[in-house]
Amino acid sequence: MSKYKNVADFFAQRGPEDIERFIDKNLDISQQVYALLKEKGWRQHDLATRLGKSDAELSKWLSGSHNLTLHSIAKMEAVLGADIILTPQKAEARYRQVEYVYLRVQASANERIPSHVSYSAAETAAGEADYEAILKVA
Repeated sequence: MSKYKNVADFFAQRGPEDIERFIDKNLDISQQVYALLKEKGWRQHDLATRLGKSDAELSKWLSGSHNLTLHSIAKMEAVLGADIILTPQKAEARYRQVEYVYLRVQASANERIPSHVSYSAAETAAGEADYEAILKVA
């Protein structure tokens, strides 16, 4: 007799930590590859051809359950011209230069605020709206 009452109970049960991490990392890698393909306007077939692999083999690689080697990941990175895996140390060094900018903006209620700006309003002593805006950099 099964120890699970239903399918949801089966999927809610976590497995060994190493297996959970393996699956998570494989799915992260697959999602990164698909994002890079979309960015380049490529199909999975285009990547398979450039790697000298069959469509079926690349599909297996990107299934999220295949045990990718560092060599196969490095091949995909070379063909795609982008990192698929980025270690925390490398990410910190690369993105250390990112800075957030806070602006104080005064605007009338009739002005349209662009969608790429989020803001919070506070009333000034003079009764005017004082907006604190945070620009989202794309």
